[in-house]
Amino acid sequence: MDLNTDALVTLLSGLVGALIGGAFTLRGATKAHELALKKEAAADKEKMVTTLMLLRTEIATGWKIFKDEYVGELSQQTPDTPYLVIFPIGESPFAIFNSAPQALALLPQKLAKDIVHFYIRAKGVVAMIEMNNRDYEQALQYGRSVLANHVESARAQNTKMPEELKEQVFLEGVQFMAGQLGMSDTADGIRELGQELEPVVQRITAAVDELLVPVSGLHNRVASPML
Repeated sequence: MDLNTDALVTLLSGLVGALIGGAFTLRGATKAHELALKKEAAADKEKMVTTLMLLRTEIATGWKIFKDEYVGELSQQTPDTPYLVIFPIGESPFAIFNSAPQALALLPQKLAKDIVHFYIRAKGVVAMIEMNNRDYEQALQYGRSVLANHVESARAQNTKMPEELKEQVFLEGVQFMAGQLGMSDTADGIRELGQELEPVVQRITAAVDELLVPVSGLHNRVASPML
């Protein structure tokens, strides 16, 4: 009888110990899982903040260059007028956006929609500017060709073309080919896209600044010495 009692006590003690150990193990595993989720969420937030800062810089800088160096003069032209300007564009004008497609999923939906809208239209603007560059180069070549023919014809007649006439012939040749290539339509299209993107850029920069204010404030508090 005593042996049975001792065996029962031993069995119960083992069960209780196992239950307690299992409870602590489960609690530890749950805590580790919660910490892992928090760490992942913090990493996602840091990635989102970094992406937002870089995208804002790319958008704001690119837009300022476009307005100051290109569309400013274009906006002063009358509609249906070729824009006779060559504007060089780098090989990868949207390097940050192209390298961060996954990070866009972490952004607020409305902001992500505006950012995608901007880049889709901005890529269209770049394509039209590049086309305008090519067409203007072709128009310049045609103008030079027309001028060369006139100069050669004058030389054959032992006459010399005045400089003003040379310039007039050259410009008329350029204007003619620009019209043939539809450069006025390209200019109007670029202007219209610029007008469409203006409020989009304003919404993006305002939304990003609003999202980053708490982060900047937190960084400032951490960096400030305690009083």
